[in-house]
Amino acid sequence: MSTYFSLFRRTGTAALFVFLLAPLVAVIIVSVNAGATPKFPPEGFSLRWYGAALANPAFTGSALTSLVLAAVATALGTPLGVAAAFGIARGKLPSSLRGLLEAIFLSPLIVPGIVIGVALLVTLSTAGLRDAWLRLTLGHVLLVMPYVIRTSLAALQSFDPSLEEAAHTLGASRRQILTRVTLPVLRPAIFAGAAFGFIISFDDAAVSIFLIDSSTSTLPLAIMSYMQYNFDPSIAAVSSMLIAITLAGALVIERVFGLKKFLGN
Repeated sequence: MSTYFSLFRRTGTAALFVFLLAPLVAVIIVSVNAGATPKFPPEGFSLRWYGAALANPAFTGSALTSLVLAAVATALGTPLGVAAAFGIARGKLPSSLRGLLEAIFLSPLIVPGIVIGVALLVTLSTAGLRDAWLRLTLGHVLLVMPYVIRTSLAALQSFDPSLEEAAHTLGASRRQILTRVTLPVLRPAIFAGAAFGFIISFDDAAVSIFLIDSSTSTLPLAIMSYMQYNFDPSIAAVSSMLIAITLAGALVIERVFGLKKFLGN
């Protein structure tokens, strides 16, 4: 019985991986199609659509916007997320309030992006904030923070308090303990959360679509706009490059820190 169950589990796992990875592999194969339209299987092998994508100013300009936006959002969201994690984990709060705050801060992880986008659009428009860059920055900070909070909370829960006690016994001030003991120990978890937040911010479309204006666009939205009037493999080429960048980032995080630290205990 155990042998059949093990075989069934392995088969199910393999089928799940195929189901998840097959669309990505298909996009990559289509991106090297030599023909003028996306076709599977491809008519021939060619990298010309990668060149066409890199030469398209709509893609390169929006990619730069997405890169800068993700970097700014990560730079702002990371310290805010770390501060929120410290407040939740070490604040003198009732357990019920602590749980409520954690649920609120982590809610962007489960709330649909379209809901967050509409809520931000209504709120920021009511407040008179019409600058697209400011709205996008605020929205993407909101996307980055939960990832930093989640990894920081997981690290704080497994943090050995004797390290801080030893530093305090040796005469270190609270500031020195924080900067020379606590934060260095938490650095891998903080970096992992920031890296995930950067990837999510760079790839976001559901929230950004409600916050842009006619002169500002991110790369995912530029892809969506291009597909309305064009149908060629350059879209697959851009998508393949995004897949490669995202996969590389995830592999780096897994290799250096391990995804279990992101998921928590």
